[in-house]
Amino acid sequence: MLKICVPLALLAVASLAWPVDQSVRAFDTYRLPNQTVPTHYDLYLDTNLHLADLDYSGNVKIRIQVLESTSQIVLHSKRSEIVRLELRNSNQLAISLKSFELDADKDFLIVNTKETLPAGSSYVLDIAFTNSLDRTDAAGFYRSSYVNAEGVTKFLGVTQFESTDARSAFPCFDEPGIKTTYSVQIACGLDYNARSNAPALGIQLLPAGKKLTTFQTTPRMQTYLLAFLVSDFISERQVVFQPHQIAVSTFARPTASHQLTYSVDASVRFLRELEIYFDQRYAMSKIDNVAIANSDFAAGAMENWGLVTYRESTILLDPESQGESQQLQVVGIVGHEYTHQFFGNLLAPQWWSYLWLNEGFARLYQYYVSEFSHPELKMRDRFASVRESALNLDASATVRPMTYYVETPGEISRLFDNIAYAKSASVLRMMNYAITEPTFQKGLRYYIQQNKDHGVANEENLFDSLEQAAKEDAQLPQSLTMHEIFRSWSNQPGAPVVTFKRVGDTNEFVFNQERFYNTPPETPGQQSWWIPISFFTPSSNGQYNSSAAFWLPPHVSDFSYRIDVAESETLLVNPLARGYYRVNYDAQTWENIISNLYESPEKFHRLTRSQLVDDAMNLAHAGKLDYFTAFQVFVYLNEETDFIPWSTASSNLQFLKRMLRHDSEALANLESYSSMLAANLLATYGLESIKGESADDESARLIALEWACNSDESCQAEAAQKLRSSRRSQTFTIGSKTEQLLVCSQMRKADYSDFSMMLSSLKNTRDSISRSYLVDTISCVENGQSINKLLNALKSDDFGAAEKVQVLKSVYSNSLTGLNAIIDMFDSTTNVAENMNINKRQLHALLEDMAEYTVQPESAERFAEFVKREAPTHLVHTIQAKLRENESWIRRNAAIVSDMLKTPPQIDM
Repeated sequence: MLKICVPLALLAVASLAWPVDQSVRAFDTYRLPNQTVPTHYDLYLDTNLHLADLDYSGNVKIRIQVLESTSQIVLHSKRSEIVRLELRNSNQLAISLKSFELDADKDFLIVNTKETLPAGSSYVLDIAFTNSLDRTDAAGFYRSSYVNAEGVTKFLGVTQFESTDARSAFPCFDEPGIKTTYSVQIACGLDYNARSNAPALGIQLLPAGKKLTTFQTTPRMQTYLLAFLVSDFISERQVVFQPHQIAVSTFARPTASHQLTYSVDASVRFLRELEIYFDQRYAMSKIDNVAIANSDFAAGAMENWGLVTYRESTILLDPESQGESQQLQVVGIVGHEYTHQFFGNLLAPQWWSYLWLNEGFARLYQYYVSEFSHPELKMRDRFASVRESALNLDASATVRPMTYYVETPGEISRLFDNIAYAKSASVLRMMNYAITEPTFQKGLRYYIQQNKDHGVANEENLFDSLEQAAKEDAQLPQSLTMHEIFRSWSNQPGAPVVTFKRVGDTNEFVFNQERFYNTPPETPGQQSWWIPISFFTPSSNGQYNSSAAFWLPPHVSDFSYRIDVAESETLLVNPLARGYYRVNYDAQTWENIISNLYESPEKFHRLTRSQLVDDAMNLAHAGKLDYFTAFQVFVYLNEETDFIPWSTASSNLQFLKRMLRHDSEALANLESYSSMLAANLLATYGLESIKGESADDESARLIALEWACNSDESCQAEAAQKLRSSRRSQTFTIGSKTEQLLVCSQMRKADYSDFSMMLSSLKNTRDSISRSYLVDTISCVENGQSINKLLNALKSDDFGAAEKVQVLKSVYSNSLTGLNAIIDMFDSTTNVAENMNINKRQLHALLEDMAEYTVQPESAERFAEFVKREAPTHLVHTIQAKLRENESWIRRNAAIVSDMLKTPPQIDM
């Protein structure tokens, strides 16, 4: 522990969110001890970005309430150099201080007083500090930049505080359950403007060509939501007056002025629908969207209250070159961040253990509320991919539960995974249907109203509110509670597979459940769940019962239930994939399902078709269904033209491509098989976008291009023509995902000269969206010389940190040659994160994803050795488990699938 004894100065204010936690005391914990809490912050920042000076100074005055007598005040500080620290009482008299200590491991700033501070007293901690925006990890208060129309690099300052980086910008009580108000002042150059969470109160001219912007006091909120922007960005704004006034704006670099309109309109529409759906007003009078260069923004977006930040490629839309696919991107990301304005901002998690209360709701309602704000995009059905990704992750033996206690910043950062996002959203969606959507909606309105004054919540608060609504509407059996149902999903890992069989020729069906694993462990877990069971028959004319017919209890074998269905009927469980579980059938039922899919696919809703495709292939991977049956399910895709089932099929084909790419013959057979399946899809939608076509049609075309272009003469001719045009003009410009996929098919076999020309174009392209397309396209190369030159280019300043990660992901996911080239580069580089100028969190997330693609034994061995050298212990264990799963799949399934692809099954009717 570093101890520094110097004068003291600090500034802040907050209010007690929870009773004193008596268990949090000794400094062997990373939690604050809770004897003192902030009740308000006055924060002043002085920046000089207009001079290209990245240093800043500041002062924070924190009003503090003492809850228990103490001679210590403990808060967080990291990276700031403390210039002055003083403590004054409510009469403005100075309190004598012994010293202060900086605990670098726990990021604690510990202020020691000479006298005891009595319980109930109030003080102001006044701290002056200096810091710098010059950091490359896209965290805290950091610098970004862009090149303007005159070719001049312009700097800006922006924040990313979630989860534990407010402390790295200024000293503060940096925990999610501590909510208080903030009054912010920011000084900047005259040609720059400052934005923060709340609207500006006024601007005051200062000497030396500067000005001071003072902002209104914020609502009570947690530190990670505080945000600032210091830039010369331009904006587009709409002011909405009914039912109450809100100013909605999007800010971006001046050269993107023509790309702002759609995001502003989408924001207005989505925010209004959120207010209606949850019967809750948005708490501020303005909300800003801010577009930050992809290269300088590690996340997709950040929900800062009133000042939401995004990667440029997720929020900007060029109406001349981008269509429905980018509209989906913008509406989805705006919907996610705006849902956070209620779930996460208005209601904060008591501790990070309950992060899923933020991210699960945001992920669910970005799809569900868009059904009202943007019905033309049909986003609700697109949730299928979220559920599928969650089930795939939850099939691992090493996965964590939704509610999971952690303390350290590293542990907290790792909670931002697909359990918090996709699984939690899928479980919430399941409960939404199990007790009916109107009842679930009523329960969420109770949840908001009953907890918003306090401002923080845990899972028990949610369960209480849902239970109240469910009991009022008689949507639960009298013997059941939402607490026991929901805890079975939130407090244990994994997800179930349900099996059932008919008892003879009766209407009695016997149901069983067990935890589903993609790679069965030697000792399976004994988890069991309360599962809402619903069902459907193809002859029911598309009528689906949305609520649970009954709840399958945990730890009960051979649960019997009577269902009145004719013996000749095929009974499907979990129609529309509303439950978060897989379903396996007996051989005869699978045969009937395959027959119905092939003869009359319209009898099944597209979500049900998607579910059957996904369940069949994943059950086969796990050894619970033979691959012949799984591939028979896929046969019907020859005639399928709907995007939703094809999206699911595409994900499953991608998995097979990853697992077989070490076997060139099997990979060639898979690509031929996939191209055959997708040929009709490509014929239906063609090569070019059609003005005014639906988002689903555009998405279906992209899938068709991905799988069928390599074998389609007209597609290859079109792609070759685009490449020839680029050669003639000596520059590559790619303005859409369609173009990107077309050119990618040619870049796979492109020579070094084509690659060099594209690399030169990439280096000279400034627009973030265009760069993103070019990055994905250039990474399609499979020529070893080209790949090595691209990887070497990452060591230059031509790529930002986030962009480097994008390149690496594209390279290793596109080819085995690319994967091995990256392993070679990592092997020959010491301290990879530092040498590549990316942060360790980005590197660790990259390595975990890279393990999914590492299946060749030699590659896996070298990769594992590198991970042991560079990664923390927890990540080493996670990656080792993934590599073992890959090895197990290869050993159990590779030969079977390879043989199957030589002569794929057909349907004999």
